[in-house]
Amino acid sequence: MRHLRVLCTRAYARGASTSARASPRRFGRRIHRTSALRSTKDSDTFDEDDEDDEDEDALVFKQSSQSVSFAQFVDAKSLARALQALRNATDVPAATKAAEWIDKAAGDSARRMEAAQAAAMAFIEARQSIPSDVARQVSEALASTAASRGDIGWLRSTATATIIDGTKEFEGILALIESKGGGSVLMDEYAYLLVPGLYGCYYPGYYDDVRDAFAAYGVECRTSSLVDGEGTVETNAAAITREVEEYHRETGKKIILIGHSKGGIDCAAALAMYDDVMRNRVVGLIAVQCPYGGSPIATDLLSEPLAALTTSFLEALLGAPRGDGARLCAPIADLTYAARQKFLKKFPLPEHYAVVSFHSATTSPAAGLWPAASYTKNRYGEDSDGLVARCDASIPGAVDVRLDSEQDHADCVFPAKHAADLFTRHAKEQAANLSARQLAGFSPIERVGPAIPPPVGVAIVSAQRALGDALPERLKSSPRSVDYHEALVGVLLRHHRRA
Repeated sequence: MRHLRVLCTRAYARGASTSARASPRRFGRRIHRTSALRSTKDSDTFDEDDEDDEDEDALVFKQSSQSVSFAQFVDAKSLARALQALRNATDVPAATKAAEWIDKAAGDSARRMEAAQAAAMAFIEARQSIPSDVARQVSEALASTAASRGDIGWLRSTATATIIDGTKEFEGILALIESKGGGSVLMDEYAYLLVPGLYGCYYPGYYDDVRDAFAAYGVECRTSSLVDGEGTVETNAAAITREVEEYHRETGKKIILIGHSKGGIDCAAALAMYDDVMRNRVVGLIAVQCPYGGSPIATDLLSEPLAALTTSFLEALLGAPRGDGARLCAPIADLTYAARQKFLKKFPLPEHYAVVSFHSATTSPAAGLWPAASYTKNRYGEDSDGLVARCDASIPGAVDVRLDSEQDHADCVFPAKHAADLFTRHAKEQAANLSARQLAGFSPIERVGPAIPPPVGVAIVSAQRALGDALPERLKSSPRSVDYHEALVGVLLRHHRRA
């Protein structure tokens, strides 16, 4: 779902404050402006229209970036607009100027400058395949929709009444893990299956860090090979069930499912639809940043008049054959509020599984998904990680864990470092996974669709890493993904044993 942030970025710049829900005036003014560097030799000169708003921009940046220590930056006033210029760059000169501006605002560093320019170039590459007229129509329509109003957070009252707050318990286990004083909380008597989310096959390195860290601790851990990133919830539920049967037979161990984003929904669907098969093979589910109640991004993108535009946008963005957009939108449709309400009424999650739900939010303009998070905040008043709102991520009856430190939707699963063979290795792995799905009957023998990974997937993973290298301060106070995944397992096992 991450590559859809391009749409939200454009809508944010065009004026997400047109929402029916009134936003504070500061944000209303800010999101109508597209900050850019003047085409002059002085790369840190602002457009005249922006000069009166410097103090306002600084306040907005400070209010929305609590995870960043501003004492570390030379010019916090300029940094938010420099980041927006970075995202809006359309050519090499603009990318270079934006990188220079970030370098000056955040403090000179050769590595920071190089990484900022790499991030800008990755954003440019991600946009190259999108016809400007399609992008403009989508962003204009998205800027005026409020299709999720009335549905966002619809599950909140039920979840709040039935969840167990596991945040303090999680924080205690995490502190023990980070201190390296208590050994691993992972238990070898179980096997672990990681399930990526929507279009997960497009993003090199997705869940590799967690998989490799768990394996290094000596436990059985693998990333699903049968789940299709382009697949619907029901198709993937069947695939997960088959994979669990094979994994259990191979290892003789019960399985702990760890699903990220739509992967958490796919796992929950497998437990609900195939309980007779799963109940003696699965310990429970950890749903990480999962839009269990639905997604405002998915709902808004597939509302009228956006639905047809979104299919065209996806075809262009991914280089998919003409007419393939409807198939690519099918798993997005599964994440709309209407679809989730209908599915959960028919297939409620059985109560006998241990379940942990985990959610986070991003409040920093330095995050790759901050424009999408700002869209959700300004339009609907809800905190999110950029793609999943907190209010939609809590699962009724589950142990609910809230991460209060900075973390967007991609920080959780994208690799912290890029090996030299990351992209080629990913392509080989996905080719093997496609063959496995075809043999198992979960993908057509003659697949028609974009290349895996598509160039935009590579560009997005590269941009996330480069942006993190340019402004590492954003995650300085946040736990590592591998550590909090281990802590979540600890929470689940404690509650499983109590049950």
